[in-house]
Amino acid sequence: MDGTLRIIMDGARDGAANMARDAALLEEHRPGDQPVLRLYRWRPFAVSYGYHQSPDDFDAAAIAAAGFGLVRRPTGGRAILHAEELTYAVVGTSPSPLFGDTLHGTYMRINEALLGFLADLGLPADVSGGESRADARGLACFKSAGRHEINVRGRKLVGSAQRRRGDVFLQHGSILAGPAHLDLPRFLRPRPGAAVPDRAQLALVTTDLGQLLGAPLDDDGQERLLPRLADAFCRAWGLAPAAAPPAD
Repeated sequence: MDGTLRIIMDGARDGAANMARDAALLEEHRPGDQPVLRLYRWRPFAVSYGYHQSPDDFDAAAIAAAGFGLVRRPTGGRAILHAEELTYAVVGTSPSPLFGDTLHGTYMRINEALLGFLADLGLPADVSGGESRADARGLACFKSAGRHEINVRGRKLVGSAQRRRGDVFLQHGSILAGPAHLDLPRFLRPRPGAAVPDRAQLALVTTDLGQLLGAPLDDDGQERLLPRLADAFCRAWGLAPAAAPPAD
């Protein structure tokens, strides 16, 4: 590794393109390559579900009628409505001096950058210690904060998931920028006995950057935060930016 962070500002893509891009970065990465930070958004909005979830848990017709996509993530975790958010992906090597040699160490190294970004915005964030077994079995990611996920004032703001391929990992996550994620329950088709939150329940346990900063963030406002997020990663890890052009 050469002391730089490869930064890809990928703009807004549809769900299939976003997940294919993350999966390709994981597949192409070799142990010891410089780490990669990809920052992106979603157009049209999309529901993503974890690698081990079933597409049968989602109302594909309702999702299509809303003009949204439905896509499987290469990582685990639960369903997310990707709408008003900043999305990051990190691809790197573990074990390594930068990311350590455990899943916990890798999550916490990435959290250093996320916490630094939020501190720059004046937001006092902390890392969740975990969730109950009942919450862990639910369909919706933002219903509760799993271990390593980030809260502000007791409410979940950032959800992340990881996948490993030998000594290479992909971690991607969502930083909520507005309240559109609260519409996710409209698109769930739960099996009998599954725990499904409603919009009001999600609103009680989540927050977003617009709410925390006291003003809604439109598309331009969200885009303006992405360079600050990239800078927070560079500062947290002591790496210089090595910008890369967006993928075709």
